[in-house]
Formats: sequence, C-alpha cells, structure tokens
Amino acid sequence: MAKQRYTLDTRVLTAFFFAAMPFVAFGSFIVVNQAKNQLRESVGVSLEQRAVQTKLALEQYVGEQVVQLRVLAMDPDVQRTLEAPTRPVTEAEARRIEQAWASGKDAKLNASLLESPLAARLKPLGLVRPSVKQVQIVDTSGRVVAASNRGGRLFHAESDWFKDLAAQLGEPEVHLGQLYRAPGSSVNLLEVAFPVRNRDDVWLGAVRALLDASDLYTVLAPVRIGRTGHASLIRASDGMVLASDESERILKVPLPGFDSLRNAMEGFPIGESGQQIFGRSGPHRGYWTIPDVKGKDDAGREVVVEPARLVGFSPIDQIPDVGWIVTVQQDLSEALAPIESVTRYLWFHFIGVFATVILLALYFSFKLERPVMEEALHLHEEHLPAGMKKSTES
Repeated sequence: MAKQRYTLDTRVLTAFFFAAMPFVAFGSFIVVNQAKNQLRESVGVSLEQRAVQTKLALEQYVGEQVVQLRVLAMDPDVQRTLEAPTRPVTEAEARRIEQAWASGKDAKLNASLLESPLAARLKPLGLVRPSVKQVQIVDTSGRVVAASNRGGRLFHAESDWFKDLAAQLGEPEVHLGQLYRAPGSSVNLLEVAFPVRNRDDVWLGAVRALLDASDLYTVLAPVRIGRTGHASLIRASDGMVLASDESERILKVPLPGFDSLRNAMEGFPIGESGQQIFGRSGPHRGYWTIPDVKGKDDAGREVVVEPARLVGFSPIDQIPDVGWIVTVQQDLSEALAPIESVTRYLWFHFIGVFATVILLALYFSFKLERPVMEEALHLHEEHLPAGMKKSTES
C-alpha cells in the first residue's frame, strides 16, 4: 500500500487568512475601545481626587482667614471699644459723614477712624498678609468705629452680611460674601465677616475684612496635570469663573460647557422635582466628560471655543453659603493620548498585514497557474510508446 502524502494548498490557506482577518481586526478594536474607556475612568478618578485635595486646601486657606478674624474679635481692645456707647446719628448726618469719608477731606473724621489705638492694631494685618486689603470694626448699629485704611462705606446696617450676623443665634458663624469687583478697580475682593461677642455671649458688633480674591489662585496654581490639566474655582449657581489660570474669564464668563457639568453634578433625576417623581438616585461619580464647546466667530463660522475635556469636580461643603465648586480639568485628547497612539499604530499594522496578504496571494496565484515546463519542448510526446504514437498519428 502506497504511503499517503499530504500537501498544503496555499489557496485554501490564503482564503482562511482573508476570512479570519476581519474578525481579528474587529476583536482588536473592541479591546482597544475597552482600554480607552478604562483609561478615561482611571484619569477621571485621578482628576476627582485632585479636585478633592484642592478643595481641602482651599477650605484650609479660608479657615486661616476666619481664625485670624476670630482672634481679632476676641481682642480685649476690640470688645472694649464696641462696648462703649455710641451717639446715634440721623439719616442726613449719616449721608454727610459718608460723603466726607469718601472724599477724605475731613481730617478729624479720618483721624478718629484711622489713627486711634484700635486702628493701629489693625494696620499690621495688611503688612503681614498683603492679601488683606482692609479691616474694619463695626458696632451694633452698623457704623465703622475703626479701620486699617480709608475706603468703602462707613454704615453697613443695610448690608446683607451685617443682617446675617445680627440674626445669628447660637454659635457664632463666619459670613463669606460673593466675590466682586469694586467700581473703578481691577482688584477682585472677597468679603469675610465674623461677629464679636463678649463673655456673656452678647453681640457687640463685627469684624469685617476685604481680601484680594486673586490670592485664592495661590491654592489652585500648584495643580498641574500634563500640559493642559489645571484647577479652577467656579460658582455653583451659574458656573462663573472665580479663580483660574485664564484670568480673562474671571468674573466675566462662565466655565465653557457648565450646563453639561451641572447636569452631571445633579444627576438624574435632575433637581428636586425629578426626585419626587423618580426617587433619589444613587451616588454620583465626581468626574464628567464635557464635549467640544462650539461657537461662532466674527464671520459667522462655527468654531471650537473649548475642546472636549475630562473634568473632576468637588463642591465646597465646609464653608457655609458660598456655593463654590473646585474643578480640575484636562483636555480629553491629552488624557487619552496613549490609547490614541496605540490605535494609530494598530491601523498601520493591519494595513501592512492586509497589503502583505494581498501581495502573497497574487504571487502564489501566478505561481500555481504557471506550467511546470515550457509548452514548446513537447517532451510529453517524445516519451510516448511506439504503439501510442501510431494510434495518435492515424
């Protein structure tokens, strides 16, 4: 019995190779897509952690300012000055004093507020911390009795911060106002006020300080992630930028794509009305992907105002009534750059493999169709037996 031989048909091998390549490519890109999602989640969690760290540092910074005011509110000279009875003034007289204070022409008024022993104790605060622009001591009627320097109003009885402190019951709490820019000034200010109480817990007045809001950026500035990653402080109500690298946006425009970020923070159902219908949702993740923010240029053409970003966020919760959010954002293209590079090289790989397979298939196809010997030699006729030659000739 003859030994059975097996031969490899290259055409079958090529056919199966062509059939397998689409499945290999499809599976590879599914794996790459899963890796991209996992990388996005990993970077998002990292940005969320940096946002939490920055939030804690910002709360610590504000806490230091509050401690400074609280120590000043416990100063015996401050309490002794505020316990002294004050002469009530009429509304017309209050307007006259305000005008004199604003003009700075009343030397006697300036001396009583800026050159008193208590005012002398306030001035070193601005020297030690340049971010402290002004410190005022206010009595229960809302009138300033001492100040570190001239500026601002003298009567605060109708101010929101004064009403808030006057209505406090129980433990004294700090009041932080919203960041604002004084008329005719380029400096953004943060208002901080703390009540002054004696040992019997009787309200005597308040200590009010105006801080340079740009000093908040000293907390945000060290946060750097790659080339585009940075931290920002925004207002929770409308997304207004309060502190950021992009100084041209501070107190001028909201964070691009804030509507998408707000929906992510509120989750689904959105708002209290949605929760009443669908119930309270589970815990929310602290990062979100904001797509490209597009707008129109002067020519009316649609342009990308801000590229897609991965944003980690953390609300300020240890400072009452401020409504601030710390965000740490990074361009999505930079965050996913490793996977995008792998995907690009994967495309090159498959294009090269397909090109190689096609060339090999063409080469072997030509080889299989080519005769073993030249047809002009007619060797097969020369080796025929004599009987077969006669039959063919006849």
